[in-house]
Amino acid sequence: MISAVSVIPSHRPATLIRVTGEDAFTFLQGQFTNELRQPPGSATYGLWLNQKGKVLADSQVLRISENEFLLWSESSSAEIIRQRLEEYIVADDVVLADETATAHTLTLCGAGEALGQLGGGVPAPGRFVRSGDVLVFCGRRLPGASHEMVGPAKALAELCGQLVGRGAREVVPAELEFARISAGIPIVPADVGPGDLPNEGGLEDAAISYTKGCYLGQEVMARLKNLGQVRRRLRVVRGRGTPPAPLSALYQGEKKIGEVRSVGTQAGEFVAWAMVSLVNLAPAAGLSLEPSGPVVMTWDVHG
Repeated sequence: MISAVSVIPSHRPATLIRVTGEDAFTFLQGQFTNELRQPPGSATYGLWLNQKGKVLADSQVLRISENEFLLWSESSSAEIIRQRLEEYIVADDVVLADETATAHTLTLCGAGEALGQLGGGVPAPGRFVRSGDVLVFCGRRLPGASHEMVGPAKALAELCGQLVGRGAREVVPAELEFARISAGIPIVPADVGPGDLPNEGGLEDAAISYTKGCYLGQEVMARLKNLGQVRRRLRVVRGRGTPPAPLSALYQGEKKIGEVRSVGTQAGEFVAWAMVSLVNLAPAAGLSLEPSGPVVMTWDVHG
């Protein structure tokens, strides 16, 4: 279990892309699923979809100034996001600068008070604060006070040392992965990817605006909202012993009902995200890894 104040030391995020140019705002607004009509200092989580409304990537979009933005993602590939954007830059005055190779991130959990004590300030939801060369914004690793710090490796190492000196505990990514899945928080693309709709992964509330106007994939999102339901959904499952491999098929009786996505393990127990069909699903029945096989997973009560 993650302690009250925990930290993942400086590591490389999957994406840090700087977007500038006279048309930067209008271009990104027409590509991103969430509302970017926010003042400088905003940090907005959302998705990059294809024309069919499937999830290619996610990111936080930090608005540095009127027409300067940083796209940051812990797990979605910079190459995917860059290619996705470059396909739609035609006559727009937009410049993409991929800074991923030199980017560093420090992840904090439950450290809101500690951030205030370090003098950098605690960002409100949907905002970021700047402390020297370091940007701090609310993350999505765990419910509650989870923060991401982006900046030079040396500055983040010093901050990590100060936090540990004040009692924070260093955790390894595997420990955080178990806690993340247990808390019912999916990541892109491991849990919701290019074959999935945002609503199938439960991302509609956090990542989709239904009022901002046109963006790539918006028509599909509007249809899904009108329908009010999807035929598949991510669910959290649990078991003990040997964990299933990602993408393992899941069965109820003879019928295949879905597949495993990401998996976390801890002390002989495993927890996993599973994408399952809601058609003819037996909510009270367990799950097997082969047709009519033994039940090795059960539904998590919080998933």
